Amino acid sequence: MKKRTIEDLEFDEILEMIRSFSLSEEGKELLCEAAITSDETVIQERARRIEEIETLSEQAEESLRSFVSLKNLLTFAEHTHAAFDGIDIFLAGDFLVSMKVLSRFLQDDSLIDSDLETLSNDIDIAISQDGAVKESHPLLVPLYKKVEEARNIRAQYSQNFLSEHSSIVQNQNALYRNERVVLPIKREDKNLVPGYVQGSSQSGGTLFVETFELVEMNNNVVLAEEEILHMKHKILNDLSVRIREKLYYFKKSIKFVADFDFHYSLERFIKKTRSRRVKIGNRIKLVNARHPLLFEKAVPISLELDESCRGVVLSGANAGGKTVTMKTVALFSLLNQLSGYAPVDEDSMLPLFDNIYTDIGDGQSILENFSTFSGHMANVSRILNECTEKSLVLLDEIGSGTDPSEGAALTIGILEYLKKKRSTVFVTSHYSQVKMYAYNDEEMLNAGMEFDVESSRPTYRIIPGLPADSHALAIAKKMGLPKDVLSVAREHLGEGATVSQLINELTSRNRALDRKINEVEIEKRRFLKSQSDNEKTRSELEKLKHEIKSGSADELRIFMRDTRRELEKLVKDISTGKLDHEKTMKVKAFIKEIENKSKVADEEVEVEEEKLSKKSEYKFLEGMEVYCGTFKRRGILLKDLGKGKWQVSLDSMRITLHEKDLEPAVSETKPFVAAYKTQAPKPKLTLDLRGYTLKEALEAVKSQIEGCLVHSLFSFSIIHGIGNGVLNHGIQDYLKKDPNVEEYYFALPQDGGMGKTYVKLK
Repeated sequence: MKKRTIEDLEFDEILEMIRSFSLSEEGKELLCEAAITSDETVIQERARRIEEIETLSEQAEESLRSFVSLKNLLTFAEHTHAAFDGIDIFLAGDFLVSMKVLSRFLQDDSLIDSDLETLSNDIDIAISQDGAVKESHPLLVPLYKKVEEARNIRAQYSQNFLSEHSSIVQNQNALYRNERVVLPIKREDKNLVPGYVQGSSQSGGTLFVETFELVEMNNNVVLAEEEILHMKHKILNDLSVRIREKLYYFKKSIKFVADFDFHYSLERFIKKTRSRRVKIGNRIKLVNARHPLLFEKAVPISLELDESCRGVVLSGANAGGKTVTMKTVALFSLLNQLSGYAPVDEDSMLPLFDNIYTDIGDGQSILENFSTFSGHMANVSRILNECTEKSLVLLDEIGSGTDPSEGAALTIGILEYLKKKRSTVFVTSHYSQVKMYAYNDEEMLNAGMEFDVESSRPTYRIIPGLPADSHALAIAKKMGLPKDVLSVAREHLGEGATVSQLINELTSRNRALDRKINEVEIEKRRFLKSQSDNEKTRSELEKLKHEIKSGSADELRIFMRDTRRELEKLVKDISTGKLDHEKTMKVKAFIKEIENKSKVADEEVEVEEEKLSKKSEYKFLEGMEVYCGTFKRRGILLKDLGKGKWQVSLDSMRITLHEKDLEPAVSETKPFVAAYKTQAPKPKLTLDLRGYTLKEALEAVKSQIEGCLVHSLFSFSIIHGIGNGVLNHGIQDYLKKDPNVEEYYFALPQDGGMGKTYVKLK
């Protein structure tokens, strides 16, 4: 999409509004003009994803968390194998917490496994928000207790010494020098206290002595504190190793989060602006379109164009909404091609444009020595050369800044050219000649912005099919221009007055036609309601007829049963007496007739049932899986028995069911899971080959690369030493030829220099 188009339509502000709902920096980066597409498949898929997120949002019991950026951690991991900074470790843990919340939101347990949850919990226990190792860590608590005990022993000794030797100490408080506790001893009594002098006061009268007993106690405190430092480094190193083992997961998850966040941000924006799905078709139809930046203050715009319409000339008073209307069509096209949604009502439709070109605003340029008119023409020239039949072109007051007659003629020429290229074009214009041109061209449409003459204010309502007057004199009158000025202006209107009168006359006729259309619509609704009532009555009569016939059939079956029982009894009775052949045949014929009547009645009932059934008709085939009966049990069609009946295999049974009791079943697809085993050893982050022969070293490197590929580790380091260079050159020659190696390079001087090689796999 052209940069000028984005600027003219203020689409950057719309994107910024959408980004305000984003959860991640990566998601924000995807929300850009590059995401606008004319691929209908992509748009429909985005809309489907947005609908899914909307459904999940309604079911969610907790809000999603934002995702921190791990760019620093990943960059650091690519260039060194040193331990991560505490802040980066904390951010990795925070990212995993957000992933856990996202997993619950999406109801997808595969997003984070138990190992990662354990890592997340361990980071939370170990690292504070400022990146420091927490003193409450289980491994540090006993060490801090040990330090405290050593300090208490030292303090108790110092206090006892000062109390017992009050005559030779300068005061009753122990002091700190070089982070060690010392005792203030009078200079003249120094020889009475065996120990080391750590300094003196400014006057020189007091010496700070560390007695031999204090030396050991101070050392105990220092050693205990160093244990804490070593343990903190160990905790950081252990967490760093575990994070490195999951780098592939973090990279994959960041991409997943960015894609989810792209759709999630759009879903939030759509909900905020009450947007609806936009149909994709060959014509423009906007129903109550509301500009998202104006939100509640926006005046809804409705516009509908036929498929044959290639251009629209918007006319009307200044500040009457012409440019806003034109920009709204283009802006909503961009939103539709970004998400499939726009702030419109149901039944709105838009085509998919390969590009949108705009010429809106002042094209003047001091640097390029362009006047307003020249700037417009330079831009329009580019548009005419680049646009296609699938392009949307917006031209605002084209031809202004020059002679009105020439400007109008030029506008008409441009419209003719764009019409031949089959581009869709919107143009705003005050020129009467342009309005008349559109009025006489079947492929062009005049659309006027309604203006309330009495209040001298625009209503922002679009009147399709009619041009609108500019109402310059009415606005000038409202602004307080003298009556004499307005009177002279009316005298000099000339032919323009005729066009203005035509517009007013057409507007009046349009309003009368609107009233007539409303009356016809009211009559139509009445007719449809009457028709609906009649259809309902007919349906009820048909049901009643069916019930009567069903009742009659039941009665007939009862009658047949009773009659047959009586006749059989009669036959039995007569069989003991005299019964000739003729009488027997008459009895059988009577029974047969009754059975036939029952069969005919049953068939009539079945026909009526099929007519009254409101179920959708499905095309059933042998072998098709179906749902059977009220409880939707799954079965397979075996044989078509005719008259809507099928033989169905249901579990281990074969039964006969009517089509009205069947429904095509949704096919059940089970995910294919492939399991495999490998002999490749688990790779090491650092492979130490010092002391190996070249052959042994190459075998170890080969095994390491195989293990990395299997366990998704994409970088490691090799310590080979400098020595005579045999290992160094041999290993790098091997790496150069291995197709799985993307790059390799020596370590930084402080990390091993030429005695260590970093390897990065593809």
